[in-house]
Amino acid sequence: MNTMTTATETAVAPTIISIQHEDESIALNRLVPSAGNVRRVNTAAGLSELADSIEAHGLIHKLTIRKAKKGKYEVMAGSRRLGALRLLAKEGRLAEDAPIPCTLRQADDATELSLAENVQREAMHVVDEILAYRELAGNGMAPENIAARFGQSVITVRQRLKLAGLAPKVLDVLREDAMSIEQARALAISDSHEEQERVWFEAPSYNRDPRSLRAMLTREHVRSTDRLVRFVGLEAYEAAGGGIVRDLFNEDSGTFLTDQPLLTRLVIEALEQAAEPLKIEGWAWLETSLDASVGYGGGYGRIYPQTRELAEDEQAELSALGESFNEEQAHLEAYDDGDPAIEADEARLVEIERHINAIRNGSKTYDPQEQALAGCIVYLDQFGAAQAGRGYVKTEDREALEHLRRADAREQEDESGGEAPASSAPEPEAGYSAALVEELTAIRTAALRVELANRPTVALAALLYPLVGRIFQSGYTTFDAAVEVSRQRRELAPSIKEPGEARPLAAWQAMKEAWGDTLPGQPADLWTWLLEQPTDKLLELLAYVTAANLNGVKIKNDQSRSRLDNAEQVAVAVSLDMRQHWTADATFLNRLSKAGIAEVLDEAGCSAQVVRAIEKVAKAEAVAEAETQLAGKGWLPLPMRTKGQEALPEASA
Repeated sequence: MNTMTTATETAVAPTIISIQHEDESIALNRLVPSAGNVRRVNTAAGLSELADSIEAHGLIHKLTIRKAKKGKYEVMAGSRRLGALRLLAKEGRLAEDAPIPCTLRQADDATELSLAENVQREAMHVVDEILAYRELAGNGMAPENIAARFGQSVITVRQRLKLAGLAPKVLDVLREDAMSIEQARALAISDSHEEQERVWFEAPSYNRDPRSLRAMLTREHVRSTDRLVRFVGLEAYEAAGGGIVRDLFNEDSGTFLTDQPLLTRLVIEALEQAAEPLKIEGWAWLETSLDASVGYGGGYGRIYPQTRELAEDEQAELSALGESFNEEQAHLEAYDDGDPAIEADEARLVEIERHINAIRNGSKTYDPQEQALAGCIVYLDQFGAAQAGRGYVKTEDREALEHLRRADAREQEDESGGEAPASSAPEPEAGYSAALVEELTAIRTAALRVELANRPTVALAALLYPLVGRIFQSGYTTFDAAVEVSRQRRELAPSIKEPGEARPLAAWQAMKEAWGDTLPGQPADLWTWLLEQPTDKLLELLAYVTAANLNGVKIKNDQSRSRLDNAEQVAVAVSLDMRQHWTADATFLNRLSKAGIAEVLDEAGCSAQVVRAIEKVAKAEAVAEAETQLAGKGWLPLPMRTKGQEALPEASA
């Protein structure tokens, strides 16, 4: 008999592995952790969620144990499951002696067995996981129930269900690990499979980072933080049937409005409603505008109200309200933090202040004849609030207004008997030559300068007279003054492409509005008003009108080196930091070439990969990505930096 075995037969001979174990149910209070368990990190992570899952579905995987001393059993594999079971017992959701299904092993090495169990286990692929969630939801299980049964938060379940809504082709890419979970989350902001596929498959590989994908899918939408949305309100927009896209993975800034025409219509309607109360004020015209720069970008002139003296009853009521305001404020200061009475007292303070402002505003009136030539603009400011600008005069009406004011001046002269105004200079005496008159008046002027230098209040008024007049009554009256301010005031709005988006320009306009309401409405009253003001008031006004004449604008072939140097000195003196007033957004970036955008990102400390990617994409995509990359960095271009200031703040440099 041939007893030889061929090589082939030897190679295929099966190897028999002996597995010695038996299944038992052991009381929970007899199970103890084994020192041989290899899992040391994250042993408590997600323990509560695991406990919830075990309670809902039972212990799917048995514990692997071996006998220990004193009737106990060591858990060699399944330490987290044991921890979850003990947590259930501690919370009263499981009996302490509840029978636990276990696999009893003999004297195996505990460390080797624990390692084998953890190494052999393979986590479920993320696509399989989210599709399983989708199947549960499709079978009628609500996200809240899924969360409770699997020990997850509701938002986590909703996020996974959102990912399950990705296009099948996109899920295939994710299953093949050719897409990160963050990229998938970015694509999930759109419910359109076509859009998801277009953005992913048509975008070059270097432009598939989550930020770029999200930007491409929301380019035509309006962010919920936009001023138009803040004005109308998200609820009103939704009630009108407007579409909303919410990014479940970026809730802080992940809500977008998809119907821009509807939003614009709602804003216009709301502005028109806000303008209704102004129709009875007697203006020649009333307009609404979405443009925050309409007041200073439309070439309008202005008229301002005149303030009359308060009647005795008005003054008495104002005094009484002032006392009540002080009393309520004293009450508030006496309260402890969190006292429920604070809210009621604060409401009373607001109401008192409203009455005070109503009395003060009631003392301001416009000249009816001037008002008949002027109008009112209700516009949406850069913060999303409706503002009413009164007293705007269109270009075609400015000549009529000037004619009206000249007629008023002639009428006042006739009423005074034809006498020359008291402020007119005396005529030179007959017989003096022109040269002598010039010499005498020059000597007189020198003496006048000495006296004026010793009278600061009068000097301030003398300086403010032409400055204020040329700003607030420009175009109506020629202001020839003893103190000459000959430099033409520089208008800033024409130098700015989108003045409505310039925050400093809006703040400057608001300051002008406040002073316009304080100053007398008639040029004839300005000199007397200035002489009556306290020095601190004049100093405040001086600061404003001086600033109105500051020109730090550098134009092409500008030879005004000394002017620009002085503007820089002023900036250093006031510690100007343009980061408080300006951000490198799309308005700025659109003015640059792609190479220029790349230089900006490089200077701002962005990675070389991002800089190279910018040069390869379309201009619109480059702008959107650069705006995202620069957000929060505090980068400034050279013309906006104050002397000694770097492109980035110290913390980021």
